[in-house]
Amino acid sequence: MGKYDHIPMLTSTDNYHAWWTDIKYALVAEDLWCHISTETDPSDPLNFASLKPIPADLTSPTEAEITAIHKWLVDDVKAKGFIHRFLSTPICQLIPENQVMTARAIWNLIGHHYGQKDLSTQFILRKQLAALCMKDASDASRYV
Repeated sequence: MGKYDHIPMLTSTDNYHAWWTDIKYALVAEDLWCHISTETDPSDPLNFASLKPIPADLTSPTEAEITAIHKWLVDDVKAKGFIHRFLSTPICQLIPENQVMTARAIWNLIGHHYGQKDLSTQFILRKQLAALCMKDASDASRYV
């Protein structure tokens, strides 16, 4: 998990936006963002929403359809696990423990609870941005 050590644990609305950005990039890198995305532009394959395949004949799916459904379910569980790994315990308790809830539904549930876009959140973000500073001021000339 070393390459994702930089992703913060989601603990509250205070760090939701940083968490959201880091998790999104990580899911894209793992080719799992399609399980979260709702985009419908097929010319953008990294952002194109993936929906669970449905067999043409529900009573007797073909081997290829069964394989496609299985792959989709496994990838969706991977996306859910990835999201779950970076949630604090109280936030994990918001998520129902059932197989029916997809990664997209979990993402939307978390966004509904923590992704507030009201005026007070803008002030919180402004305060966080104002508090940012360079790690080592002695070599600031390298960054200017």
